[in-house]
Amino acid sequence: MRNSVSAIETEATVDPTNLRAVLAQWATGVVVVTTTRADGERHGMTASSFTSVALDPPLVSICLASASTTCRLIRHSGVFAINVLGHDHEDISRRFATSSSEVGDRFGVGEWRRSASGAAVLTDAVAWLDCVVAACHPAGDHTIVLGLVQDAAAPRPAPPLIYHDRTYYEGIAR
Repeated sequence: MRNSVSAIETEATVDPTNLRAVLAQWATGVVVVTTTRADGERHGMTASSFTSVALDPPLVSICLASASTTCRLIRHSGVFAINVLGHDHEDISRRFATSSSEVGDRFGVGEWRRSASGAAVLTDAVAWLDCVVAACHPAGDHTIVLGLVQDAAAPRPAPPLIYHDRTYYEGIAR
């Protein structure tokens, strides 16, 4: 078994359109990743590629398009927050998934506050994690960002927002 990304890249033969359709079959929770700009303004985007990595030390990861504004800003600021969305946050998810030039202030919906790192956290999120960047690893056209969790909270128990096959669903019933 080879362990080289370059060897993997040269062997890939899957059509990207087909791969996107296949990967859409994986149901996932939805988060809004936030960070700060150099001028102190907030920035954020919707993401579904988030996971817990370790408890000791407390690490999480997000995967971001390497060329994205969010990836660049997180690398520059060294901080980010993960906001786990509830079933009633579809409007927030859509807002952060749309270009800011189309929606204006993405933070105009919901109540947001600054975490200790300066990244924005949604006050009624199902959960949030405030992180400092521990490492960034290139992975094809994306970057895997490892975050060392500095603070975390679960403000309210609620079913999560789930994304599957390009459609939002209310998460598990409690």
